[in-house]
Amino acid sequence: MRTPLRLTPGDLGRALARAGVPGPGCPLVVYGHVTDWTPAPAEPPHPDDLARSRALRGAPLRHRFLASRLLLRRTLGAVSGRDPGTVTLARTALGRPYAPDLPELDFSLSHTGPLMAVAVLRGGRVGVDVERTGRAMTTLEHRMCTPHERAALDARGLRGAARDRELLRLWTLKEAYVKALGTGLRHPLRRLGLDPADPAGHPAPPDAPHPPATASYALPGAWVSVVVFERHSSR
Repeated sequence: MRTPLRLTPGDLGRALARAGVPGPGCPLVVYGHVTDWTPAPAEPPHPDDLARSRALRGAPLRHRFLASRLLLRRTLGAVSGRDPGTVTLARTALGRPYAPDLPELDFSLSHTGPLMAVAVLRGGRVGVDVERTGRAMTTLEHRMCTPHERAALDARGLRGAARDRELLRLWTLKEAYVKALGTGLRHPLRRLGLDPADPAGHPAPPDAPHPPATASYALPGAWVSVVVFERHSSR
């Protein structure tokens, strides 16, 4: 997979030209900061996004939602060659976002604090998750890890900050996996084992011909993980 690109509105076109369009099994992953993507007066938010933002409590949440939608719409518009304002966004019954007018593209969106990440894939399913580093994760270990994963962490001798760091990476990977599946909260993370040797196993879309491709990247102050299934499942 390609390394995630940091984007600002001013360098979107140049950055995407360097990265190339996403292809089967090779997603485009971009990230940005809320301060860079807050809609300017000259580019008011999309009416649908503005309507949804009014349901959120507090200005910071509303600002981040509008900034993330602008990053998503601009990225989808650049990849598809369409005006971002004409991109229609919808959600499945289980809450997975998709673009009805762009059936060849799949995408995923994540944010943590002021950081936002978008993954776009052509001809498959993709999930992305981003989380800030420095979190104490051991208190969540029993809720997110299979027995096989906990034993593997113990075998590696990971303790303290090193264990927190690996747990956070694993958390983002599992969150990205669930987003790619698009099944909501039907699969508790502690019952989802991504290691092929894990007896817990992991679900897959019915028409996925191969195991998913996964990758994790260390960004400044954050982890971002991406999961790709090569073919679309039915929504």
